[in-house]
Amino acid sequence: MSRKIHYFYQNLNKFTIIVFLIILFVGGCSDIGKQEIKNLSIDLTVPLPSLDRVLPNDPYLFLPLEDVGFKLTFIQDVDPDMVEQAISFTPEVNFIIEISNRHPKEVYLQPQEKLQADTGYTLQIKGVQNDSTGKIETLKFTYRTEFQDDKQITDIQWSNDGEEIIYLVRSKESNTTELWKVNFEDGNEQLLATGLGWPGRANWAPDDSTILFTKMVFDSDKRLAVPEVRTVDRQGREEKVIVSAAELAGIAPFGPTNLYSWWSPDRKKIAMQIDMGREDSHSDMYRSMAVADSDGRNLRLIEGQLFLGWQKDNRLMVLKTYQSYNGNRAYRYDLFVINVDGKELSRLLLGEGQIFNFDQASQSFDFNTLVFGQWESISTVNGFKNEGTGLLLYNVSQNLLAPFGLENGYQKHPAVSPDGKKIVFAANKDGNWNLYLQENGITTQLTRNPAHEIYPVWSPNEDILAFVSTQSGTEQIWVLELSSGKIEQLTGLDR
Repeated sequence: MSRKIHYFYQNLNKFTIIVFLIILFVGGCSDIGKQEIKNLSIDLTVPLPSLDRVLPNDPYLFLPLEDVGFKLTFIQDVDPDMVEQAISFTPEVNFIIEISNRHPKEVYLQPQEKLQADTGYTLQIKGVQNDSTGKIETLKFTYRTEFQDDKQITDIQWSNDGEEIIYLVRSKESNTTELWKVNFEDGNEQLLATGLGWPGRANWAPDDSTILFTKMVFDSDKRLAVPEVRTVDRQGREEKVIVSAAELAGIAPFGPTNLYSWWSPDRKKIAMQIDMGREDSHSDMYRSMAVADSDGRNLRLIEGQLFLGWQKDNRLMVLKTYQSYNGNRAYRYDLFVINVDGKELSRLLLGEGQIFNFDQASQSFDFNTLVFGQWESISTVNGFKNEGTGLLLYNVSQNLLAPFGLENGYQKHPAVSPDGKKIVFAANKDGNWNLYLQENGITTQLTRNPAHEIYPVWSPNEDILAFVSTQSGTEQIWVLELSSGKIEQLTGLDR
């Protein structure tokens, strides 16, 4: 294994000096003697001091394949040569060791190659002294890397008649996505539109006749792609511009970089969440909310930064940034209900700053139940990875917010059933993502396999779940019939 050690000691430590003097003393010995001295140049019988901390240290974290490091903090200063000989990875990883004079107790392991996707890694450290027992131990730390495919499927949505599912497909390293649909009965797949924003969202009209989405178009003056709101008919034959890029630029003070849109239940309005592309001191990204009529007219900004869901009488549930905790990579939000017609003042719900690190929301058909996820920013030594770690349930009529889900592990992608009585979500507590169902306070695991299952969504009749699974070795849409427990692959099949 090829390794390099980078450290900056101004003075050699005593151990190295002693070894150097011994080598000089026996310099005239035989070749056999020289070989023996070489083998003893690092005395492996001298233990490493106890470890105080190892990062990453989260048992549920899937490591990114790049820009990841490992940080070992010992209770005493350490010799980098000893650390280098004591450390190994399985599977083998080519890495360098970094130590500085300022923090000689801290050792950084920097992989020099991209890690393998969906793979378990073991970091082994030999000869570490247990400070409590005095024994010399071999420590092992296990990790798993994230799944990575040549394409990524997101934003699955059933049509209101239950006959088709739309979804977004992003090719590896692409900045845009494609809008596809698949027929539930025969599995026929059809490309509907290209060049959608990433991250992106598409939205069925209440009557299923058209699909609302964000198209990225090139702005020759700015020399970059900017968003505009479009629709495409269900057959994928005709695209229409609803809100042009120029119109959006007219209301967005810093120029929009992405956009997400939602039909109102009566299809008379469109709500838009606009990403401005510059960091706000009070949010993870500067955002604005806007509304327009269904034909794009009467476009205007409204209060709020993050969309939660439509309410009755053309009201909106939105989040507004309450306070930023950028030092801890966490954000707090206020929950408001606003009237898009401007006929009444916005109303604060719950109290100030009650929602942390909002992820994504799902809403029941009667508008009374909202579920949404929370993320946490987890250190990968060289950076941070945002991962879903908690779930919240909000009862609108009671103005009551409560956590739900599992007691441990990561949890994300909650989806409430149309009647608001059941919630399905993805959770990782055993090393891979599986689907769970919560009903009447009881949580049931729905899937059990080494693959990952994420992004679950309910069919209108509430008996079938569609979700993304890696069971076939690539990301595809699968369906689960709850009444029978039958699971089938829907996309990616030769029919």
